[in-house]
Amino acid sequence: MKQVDNVDKEILKILQTDCRITAKEIANRLGMSKTPVYERIKKLESQGFITKYVALTDPKKAGKGLIIYLSVILDNHTKEAVDEFVKKIKLLPEVNECYYVSGNVDFLLKVFIKDMDDYHRFITQDFSNIKNMSRFYSSFVLETSKHETAFEFED
Repeated sequence: MKQVDNVDKEILKILQTDCRITAKEIANRLGMSKTPVYERIKKLESQGFITKYVALTDPKKAGKGLIIYLSVILDNHTKEAVDEFVKKIKLLPEVNECYYVSGNVDFLLKVFIKDMDDYHRFITQDFSNIKNMSRFYSSFVLETSKHETAFEFED
């Protein structure tokens, strides 16, 4: 892994909480001039530490008030079968996250849906039509106690 120093870590920390902040504002916070901060940000982008800049939105305000985690077990575990499953999942806009996991299930999906009627439509019309699923289990989110998008870089 490429190394980042303490200044890079501070820049990443700041950008993870507010990606709209300018290089000049970051430089002021760190007691540096704008140009070296700008160059460090470009380096962090080119090295893959910064992968994209996004605006986080409230799912409820987007009409997605119900969050479901789907645990999926596949019938066939060949590379081709797994790749085909992932390809189909990527086409479903309701699926926000998809993880290939070890343990009792093969995939864990995070799904954002309007309500139970929408969930029923999603399951019966879209999701259950994907081939190679043995079974799936639904876990409905009752309350979100913690949701973070930023993390610290280890030394």
